[in-house]
Amino acid sequence: MKTFPTSAVWCLGILFISVSLITTGSSEVVGPADPVVALAGDDIILPCSLKPNASVKDMAVRWTRLNPTTENVHFYRDGQDSNEDQSPSYRGRTSVFNEELKKGNVSLKLTRVTLSDAGSYRCFIPTLTSQVNQTTVQLLVGAVSQPVISIVGTKGWGVVLKCESGGWFPEPEMEWLDSSRTILPADGPPERHRDSGLYAVRRHVTVDQTDTNNFTCRVHQLEINHLKETEIHVPDDVFPKSQEVMIVGLLAGAVGVLAASIGVYMLIKHMKDDVFPKSQVGLIVGLLIAAVGVIAAGVYMLRKHIEEKKRKKLGKWAVVLL
Repeated sequence: MKTFPTSAVWCLGILFISVSLITTGSSEVVGPADPVVALAGDDIILPCSLKPNASVKDMAVRWTRLNPTTENVHFYRDGQDSNEDQSPSYRGRTSVFNEELKKGNVSLKLTRVTLSDAGSYRCFIPTLTSQVNQTTVQLLVGAVSQPVISIVGTKGWGVVLKCESGGWFPEPEMEWLDSSRTILPADGPPERHRDSGLYAVRRHVTVDQTDTNNFTCRVHQLEINHLKETEIHVPDDVFPKSQEVMIVGLLAGAVGVLAASIGVYMLIKHMKDDVFPKSQVGLIVGLLIAAVGVIAAGVYMLRKHIEEKKRKKLGKWAVVLL
């Protein structure tokens, strides 16, 4: 039976070690270019790996959190986790992917993320001979909730709507939209308050009756790039009676009074004085003058209302074009 000479075995071993050192020595630790964004309660991965790929199964890998103070998040060495000095807040929530270590993937899995987990994390391979043996990963953690809309009452010829949403972090923005996704002018700035580290926001808007009567409350947070929307349909019968209907009714009534007054006046002209006293002619003339005045006022009100609606419509289109 043939055996390899001892010198050959030594040569192969030295060659293997040399190749490993050359490979890992040329690799660098790299992380993501952008922050990792998560919502409270999520399970997330903080990416970190060697490029070009090289096994780190027999190396040490240390994850720490840098701010506000340095905390030990996870430590891997000698082929296993070694978390004796791990920060209590991370206990039972961290792990690396053991099967991926031989490919140079040292990413950290963090479960049940909390708002206090946000910050900068350092991925460090101290045994790596490369000059770039660490990288930093930024973690942003937010909280969101669904906005709730309610009908408060009426104001003028419109309906007042209220939108509320709590449990947000960081502080969000709130706006109202109509069915064409045009932003509506709200009734003043949003009301905000903070409780237990989370933000709540509230905003009112007065809406006029439209073809759809559909309105949307949108809450969004740009830093974590999250958005929540709630839509409401306001029934027609919730709106005050249309101003056009009232004005038209007023005009119709005035026209009726005018027509009746003219008819009575014409009748008087053909009757004898002792049958229909002349004293009532003055009353009829007064009614005629009053009816004409009501008609003129109604026409003026209707015209002003139509002009106001046109102005609002043009203003809305101006906002869209801008």
